[in-house]
Amino acid sequence: MANILVTGGTGFIGIPLVKKLNSLGHSLKLLIRENSNTNPFKNLNNIEYVTGDVQDISSLEKAVNNVDIIYHLAAYTGIWAKDKSIYYDINVKGTENIANVALENNLKLFYVSSFAALGPTPPEAVDETHENENFFMEYEKSKFQAKKLVKEIIPKGLKVMIFYPGIVYGPGDFNIFGRMLFDVMRGKILPLGLCPGKGEAMTCVSYVFDISNALVDVINKEDLFGEDFILGGENIKFKEYLDLIAKIGRNKKVRKLPFTIAFVYAWLLEVKAKFNKKVPYLTRPTLRAIKYHRCYSSKKAIDKFGYTITPLKEGLEDTIKWYKDFNEERKK
Repeated sequence: MANILVTGGTGFIGIPLVKKLNSLGHSLKLLIRENSNTNPFKNLNNIEYVTGDVQDISSLEKAVNNVDIIYHLAAYTGIWAKDKSIYYDINVKGTENIANVALENNLKLFYVSSFAALGPTPPEAVDETHENENFFMEYEKSKFQAKKLVKEIIPKGLKVMIFYPGIVYGPGDFNIFGRMLFDVMRGKILPLGLCPGKGEAMTCVSYVFDISNALVDVINKEDLFGEDFILGGENIKFKEYLDLIAKIGRNKKVRKLPFTIAFVYAWLLEVKAKFNKKVPYLTRPTLRAIKYHRCYSSKKAIDKFGYTITPLKEGLEDTIKWYKDFNEERKK
């Protein structure tokens, strides 16, 4: 069994990862902030909570004491920020801090990046060598920069694997795509219950438990250090993805929203966010980004360590059941 530090362990992918690592008997440390929600782990033993921040290298140096492995998932994933520097500070500089601490202490590092780090694609699936810097969102730019930075440290002796999940879906997600799934399932018209534009762009969607399982499966694959892997799922047109959600959730099809109207609506949400300081449900850069293909192949991960992909319909059925149960409990 290993001694493992997890950053971002209270996040959407982090929660099932921590639970699986714990069930296998590993000793875990979670790097958390003072306001982090650790309730998902309240019934678990053998977990130590370390208050710190990936931006504070001194807290990281303390956190890695008696640690063999780091799973780095922490990131700022919001589609909007009042101060855009947060994307660089957390996603780039924070990742650099983690990589340097891992290098200095000869630790194994499993870094969870994002499909965003690879950029838009043609309508055909691409592999890990693909790079397209046609970015619209600060998040995309920061994940690309962080990926490049980590790869530059590998020749110095860093033992790292980099992973690029697709758009991750599954129970418990309320980020933009999770909120969109929830709204489409409920038949809500606004804010995200419609398909902006024609929805013809290809989209790669990954089931959250496929991701967490893969991250655990590679823990002893030392021959794979220095490599990167797409952890994708089925590639599907964005409108067809939303239609599948609407079909499973309420036996209907999603309605289209003309892109110009969606664009104006997103602008209004951005203006509102400047006053209430809350992350808007939708932004203009996000709309621009979803007009482009994001089509990725997971063949390398399948061949190298047996990555398995849950059929999209099956994963969505389980996810939508969770949302329905959640919605019923909320009504009570």
